[in-house]
Amino acid sequence: MEITENKNTEQIILEAAEKLFLDKGYAATKTTEIAQEAGINHAMLHYYFRTKENLFNKIFETKAQYFLSSFSYAFDQELSFREKISLAIETHFDFIGTNPKIPMFIMREVVSNEEKREFILQKMIPIGSTIFNKLGQTIKEEVKKGNIQPVDPIDLILNIASLNVFSYITGLIFFATNETGLKAFLEQRKKNSVEVILKSLFTPKTNYL
Repeated sequence: MEITENKNTEQIILEAAEKLFLDKGYAATKTTEIAQEAGINHAMLHYYFRTKENLFNKIFETKAQYFLSSFSYAFDQELSFREKISLAIETHFDFIGTNPKIPMFIMREVVSNEEKREFILQKMIPIGSTIFNKLGQTIKEEVKKGNIQPVDPIDLILNIASLNVFSYITGLIFFATNETGLKAFLEQRKKNSVEVILKSLFTPKTNYL
């Protein structure tokens, strides 16, 4: 019973901190605000996480893992290359849909805080390297077969991320008060992202649809 209660308290604190970090940024968020949001006293927050930085690191590591793993999941499936790319785009798109503030949060912290920038890069590079290596090997095999155009795996990931992130930013701007319109817009944009990336990869002779 005690273990369950401890886990619940930690999760409540993490959720409160995540909400405030995403809304206000790391620097502008105070530990007293996190404690108040979590409905606990400041001493209890200190007991579980000691510092605000520990909280940030825990949250960011988790989100970075999910963010990059949304790509790697697709490449672990027993699918054709075309299907893997399509699934990777859709999985990443859906991840942003459930975490729409994450991309802006990452960019804000990278730009505004040199210390956080170094931490973010240290955490993302190892995860990203595994994905890029796996994707790079698959791309080489497909290029050798004559199925796709040569492409740097980093460029491919950046193209996918750029299309998906910008789609959400645009949707939130134009459909902020229209939930139905936003949903329809994003569904169409997800299809468009898949189509644009596939067209950029596959040779004209390839039937990618």
